[in-house]
Amino acid sequence: MRSRQAQVIVAGAALSLAIAAASAIPAAASPRAGTGTGTALAVTSVTPDVPLDQAWRQYGDSGGQGSWAGADGTYSTPVPGGRDAWLFNDTFLGPVNADESLPSTVGFIHNSAVLTSPRATHIGTFITGGTRQDPQSLVGPTNSPPTPGGTAPYWYWNTDGIVDQGHLYIFEQKNGPTDSPPPFDFGQTGMAIATFSLPGVHLESVTPTYGGTDVSWGVQLLREGPWIYIYGVESGSGLAGKEVHLARARTGHLLGPWQFSTGSGWSSDPAASAPLLDNVGSSYGVTRVDGQYVLATTDSFLDPQIYLYTAPTPAGPFTGGTKIYTPPEAGGNIYTYNVAAHPELTGPGKLVLSYNVNSFSLADLYANINNNRARFITVSFARP
Repeated sequence: MRSRQAQVIVAGAALSLAIAAASAIPAAASPRAGTGTGTALAVTSVTPDVPLDQAWRQYGDSGGQGSWAGADGTYSTPVPGGRDAWLFNDTFLGPVNADESLPSTVGFIHNSAVLTSPRATHIGTFITGGTRQDPQSLVGPTNSPPTPGGTAPYWYWNTDGIVDQGHLYIFEQKNGPTDSPPPFDFGQTGMAIATFSLPGVHLESVTPTYGGTDVSWGVQLLREGPWIYIYGVESGSGLAGKEVHLARARTGHLLGPWQFSTGSGWSSDPAASAPLLDNVGSSYGVTRVDGQYVLATTDSFLDPQIYLYTAPTPAGPFTGGTKIYTPPEAGGNIYTYNVAAHPELTGPGKLVLSYNVNSFSLADLYANINNNRARFITVSFARP
């Protein structure tokens, strides 16, 4: 595999977004179609999921000191007890002012989690590694001081999570400072898997895993029969787009060993992993819908459009690249990125997706924290 380009934070000192080739970003680049023969699903509608948007907005606005105010990341997975665990990355803490601005003194941590009822009709426990008075990241170090301008020797960003054998496993991308010029002076240094006990979601261990500086694994975890499929992203060199990689582990063996997709089979050698699709975002979702596997993504270069590919198997071949939605928030300093799928929120023939909202100007987030909260859309498909 090619050496992965550094993942970078854009939006002041620290807000998680990975982009390749920061010195020259095309204004718009559409994902290339795959080469398979899978039958694409017909999209009948794409609509904003206003109830989900409003639920998270109200939750963020109504907390007090040390509460969840806004974040990116936005992965989710069912956990026992009829709950969903929502996994976030760079997280601003409350309180939020009445006009949705943030006081300059609010805290900031690199990752967090929130437990909710199904479809977030009730948003409950906010989980961090500290307290409201002493904010700490859920996994790994917290900036000192705990603000976007603080520093840390390394930090983790959550990717997806899954419950297996009675534990919650969350994939963690490890990042650290580099010698590159600011604000691109850090990058991925490794991957790890954080293990949490249930039902209390208490951190038990953080175990290094495959990936190194090459592949960010776990942007999507998909359970199929005896396997857990582990999707990853590798950045290309120069202006090349990010690429989809795929591994799998047997249920009960998520910490290893894995098998890696070679494009024509599976290998125990991570170096044999072959890209399945190129020009995808730093995060994307893969979900089974009506017997097909739907991959939802932006492109690699901050084009806000959301595209869908389909495949007959979890390993592809992915075809399509159909543009389905243009986020209305994107424009000026505001950008949208990192699509995630939330299949636990919907029924047959539908799929809920989220995308992150952020700004190249940190001041925009302090002026209105709604500029750093995910938005949700529901995609409806024609039923077979």
